[in-house]
Amino acid sequence: MEELVLAVPGLWADHHVLAVRELLEQDEGVMVVAVSALDRSVTLTFDPARTDAATIAALLEKGGYQTGAADEPAPSPTDKPAWATTAVRVTATNAVDLAMSGDHRKY
Repeated sequence: MEELVLAVPGLWADHHVLAVRELLEQDEGVMVVAVSALDRSVTLTFDPARTDAATIAALLEKGGYQTGAADEPAPSPTDKPAWATTAVRVTATNAVDLAMSGDHRKY
């Protein structure tokens, strides 16, 4: 087994973490996947007899997640919701949700 750490600057929210994890779990050679939006990185263990680093990077890029240097700025989201283009959005966040939020969650 080999370990691979990839910088993925486009990881900026939990839904990206889940999407990348599901994407990489499709590769039969990938054994363990840890994705962090905080670190903007993917750490995984894979079987070199079944897959390789280039195949894994290509799978990420095919899914829309470019690999690169960790200090690269994340690209702007292109799938903005309709409310983002109409006016100012005003919401009240539930205190319980706010207490559970944070960038330090890992899946």
